[in-house]
Amino acid sequence: MGCEAGGAHSGSMSTSELLVTTAQRDRAVEILKEMYADGRLDHMEFDLRLEKALKARTRAELNSSFDGLVSRPVPTFAPAAFTRPAPLQTYRGDGRGMGTIAHWLGYPTSFVGPALVVATAGQKNPAVRRHAVEALNFQLTAFGAFALLGIATGFTHGFLSFLFPVLGILWFLLTGIGGLATAAGSKFRYPFTLRLIK
Repeated sequence: MGCEAGGAHSGSMSTSELLVTTAQRDRAVEILKEMYADGRLDHMEFDLRLEKALKARTRAELNSSFDGLVSRPVPTFAPAAFTRPAPLQTYRGDGRGMGTIAHWLGYPTSFVGPALVVATAGQKNPAVRRHAVEALNFQLTAFGAFALLGIATGFTHGFLSFLFPVLGILWFLLTGIGGLATAAGSKFRYPFTLRLIK
């Protein structure tokens, strides 16, 4: 009976008495370094806790290096409260599909369509943003050129009105070329463009 009692006692040994592995000790050191970097520990307290973690043999000793810092033992992982936030997910790929759409939205919407792509899909995919910003800058430049030509035509009593078709054809061709080049995987850049948006 005495043997049975002894066996039962050893079988119910607390996990805090288990020996820690080198990996567990190293992880605890990493967490302490993160807390020190975040300003949760001053230099002296960090040194004391680091020494305690490095000398720890059991889980209880290792966990004691976090006394007053966390509400549960930290033998192998960082508690949720101290894990760093996951980076924002971004879509992968070269952005050719939405990039092409951003260029060709210039036909019906001028600069409004590319601006919407920059504000939506462009926030999730840097490649889409690059194409959409290029299209947006071109459409803004073209819009400004048409406006200036209109003003100049008014001052010259219609003398410069013959330039409207020339400017229109140039705008139409470049918008189409921009979309085609993007669809083909090229990092197309428009000529004669003021790049106001970065």
